Amino acid sequence: MIDRLSQDLRYAFRRLTQNPGFTLTALLSLTLGIGANAAIFSLVNAVVLRPVPLESPEELVEVYLHQEGFSHSPLSYPDYEDVREATAEVFAEVSTSGLTFTQVDRGEGVDTVSAEMVSGNYFSLLGVGARIGRVFNAEDDLAKGAHPVAVLSHGYWQRTFGADETVVGRRIRLNGKPFTVVGVSQEDYAGNLRAIAPDLFVPLMMADHFQPSDSEEGRLERRHSQFLFTKGRLRPGATLAAVETALAGVTARLHEEDIWQGDNRLLAVPTSDVVINPMIDSVLVPALALGMVVVGLVLLIACANLASFLLARALDRRKEIALRRALGASRRGLIAQLLTETIVLGMLGGVLGICLAVALLRWLVTADLPLPLPLTLDLSLDWRVLGFTLAVSLLAGLFFGLAPALHATRAELASALREEGAGGGGRGRLTTRNVLVAAQLAVSLVLLVLAGLFLRSLQSTQNADPGFGRQPAGLLSLFIPGNRYTEEQAHTFLRQAAERIEQLPGVESVGWIDTLHLNLLNTQTLGINVDGIEPPPDRDAYQIDWARADGGFFEAAGIEILRGRGFRETDTEDAPRVAIISQAMADRFFPGRDPLGLTIQQHNDDEVIQLTVVGIASDVKVRSLGEAPRSFVYAPWTQSLSRYVTLVAQTSIDAERTAREMFSAVRKLDPEAAVTEYKALDRHLAVVRLPAQLGAGLISVFAALALGLAAIGLYGLLSYAVVQRTREVGIRIALGAGPGNVTWLLMRSGLKLVLLGGAVGLGLAALFARGLEGLLFGVRGVDPVTFATVPLALAAVALAALALPARRCSQIDPAKALRSD
Repeated sequence: MIDRLSQDLRYAFRRLTQNPGFTLTALLSLTLGIGANAAIFSLVNAVVLRPVPLESPEELVEVYLHQEGFSHSPLSYPDYEDVREATAEVFAEVSTSGLTFTQVDRGEGVDTVSAEMVSGNYFSLLGVGARIGRVFNAEDDLAKGAHPVAVLSHGYWQRTFGADETVVGRRIRLNGKPFTVVGVSQEDYAGNLRAIAPDLFVPLMMADHFQPSDSEEGRLERRHSQFLFTKGRLRPGATLAAVETALAGVTARLHEEDIWQGDNRLLAVPTSDVVINPMIDSVLVPALALGMVVVGLVLLIACANLASFLLARALDRRKEIALRRALGASRRGLIAQLLTETIVLGMLGGVLGICLAVALLRWLVTADLPLPLPLTLDLSLDWRVLGFTLAVSLLAGLFFGLAPALHATRAELASALREEGAGGGGRGRLTTRNVLVAAQLAVSLVLLVLAGLFLRSLQSTQNADPGFGRQPAGLLSLFIPGNRYTEEQAHTFLRQAAERIEQLPGVESVGWIDTLHLNLLNTQTLGINVDGIEPPPDRDAYQIDWARADGGFFEAAGIEILRGRGFRETDTEDAPRVAIISQAMADRFFPGRDPLGLTIQQHNDDEVIQLTVVGIASDVKVRSLGEAPRSFVYAPWTQSLSRYVTLVAQTSIDAERTAREMFSAVRKLDPEAAVTEYKALDRHLAVVRLPAQLGAGLISVFAALALGLAAIGLYGLLSYAVVQRTREVGIRIALGAGPGNVTWLLMRSGLKLVLLGGAVGLGLAALFARGLEGLLFGVRGVDPVTFATVPLALAAVALAALALPARRCSQIDPAKALRSD
């Protein structure tokens, strides 16, 4: 067997080097197809398949809060305490964690890093240990603000401290406060949320230092401060049903005590069923599945193309095969030898595909994508990726090699050759090559339709008016820590920062807001009632999106005050409370009335505050570009202080330059200013448009590649058929047939394949499109424009691929054609 395999391999390499044109074409097709599959599978592996190093993960259960607008929200700390107390009989332990950002002093400046605030039993519940030093324990979870300690992530320890093992015991300053490093986490643990690895871990009891509250209550006391991801470990014998029963009891009690209203309830989800978050997973997993389907179809087209060419080569090798069989070679041996050739091609394509995948993934890791959080994906080539690529390479070699091998070695090859006609197949018959070409066209049409839908979706996304940011502007986000700034000092600091920014070149107006619209990581709601409008069923008030802003924000962001006035410096904490509402809110809560001068009631826990409406602002998109006009309330920052602020500076020059100069101006005012980001407003808006851009771009590239491969397949099919029918064409021309008649004769069977492939492709595309409507924006799945234009584009390319060889053959010299063999 070894000798025979060695012989087949030498023969395969000799044949491949004898036909460099075909070999290079085959390798290029396979490299693109296998490389795309390996790259997408690496993403799937990093996000979904690669296991997280948790102890007995089948025992872990996630707990979420279901509420209006959010099916799986994180919990507040009071929610976490209720869950921990009520589930003591079913959970051995319950831990929780929340993501935040912090400033690390580094002498000459500060760095912004991500941190995970965790309960004292977080590491023990997950079974995660320390690389050096220790992790947190129950003693770090006893008193608020009493344990300024930190555990570094393994990656941050290597990047920042050069893997220095003496880092344990060292002090680092986080948000201006010294923290003692007590350990470094184990190497293979990257935090609670996949793809978002924290740089360090801090005790949850230090939450008020990292996320200062706007009220006298701390962050951990507020029932509506939902930022904690909670896990429980099942006791021996406990079941998910028992957990759900215990959580239902908590839900019922909180409703009875009127703490929760509406459809609020606790949910239990096995950790093994969660990738990042069930809400995110509902979009992420189908998107990754779609990516695998798309690249799989591209590889399928490439294999079908190569199979088609190999079928043509099989006819050229018929004398060689017949001679070898006459000399005693068995059909099984010949098939094995021919398959060895194609499997070698497949394996070489796999090696090159891995190289292409590595290059693509390296670009993805280093690309400057406008993401709301920095992604930290482990895209290394582990055994899953290499095993997948090996399997794909072997299957590709078998797929495009098996049919040609069987065809080349069949017993009655001569009779089959006499049936070859126009289009490369027997006249009036659907041969193997024709089936492959028709399948290529069908799959190409599916990909083209998907690309058209995503391009139309991208166009709708780009054309969607967010209601703000029409003019270039720079953004700078920061928080003002309470341990360094009193309320009065915070007001002074912001006014001074705005004055400095106003003096920058090109800046036309400056303002600030605590939560800028279309912030995917943070939304705020306010309990609101209006006289004459009944509260919603089972609730005390309507939950309305809101933000705190200053008077300059509206002009800086390009939001128009339609009626009334903006905020003034006289709207201080001692003045009557005022508000500006959106036009959508005016239409919803004040139908047929002028809301100016009327009041709305703000429900703040047990307190009801009267807000006088002084202005009506134009509508903006708050949570997504596709939403209907949403009710919104603006409160003056001077009457409701927020420690989180985004400065907006409208500019007449490059917005990125303005953002950089904003950062410099703030740092000159306070060298330790806790700046979390600075960028152009366009990049903020690009975050919500990014999924549409990535989807449209990737699928368009793959669709164009598939169309090119299909066109090559058609061209090769008819070119070979033309060679086979040269004598027939010469006779027809000699008998008086014109070039047009000959061209049509040769193209006719190819056009039948185009119609067949197009019909099948349209049916498949309609099925796929209906399932993708949830990923599209502003476009229906069966979009008439897309389904009308894409087949025309495919037909145009197919006609060009068919016309070129047919036209060339129609102009041959009959005398030469009749003398040809």
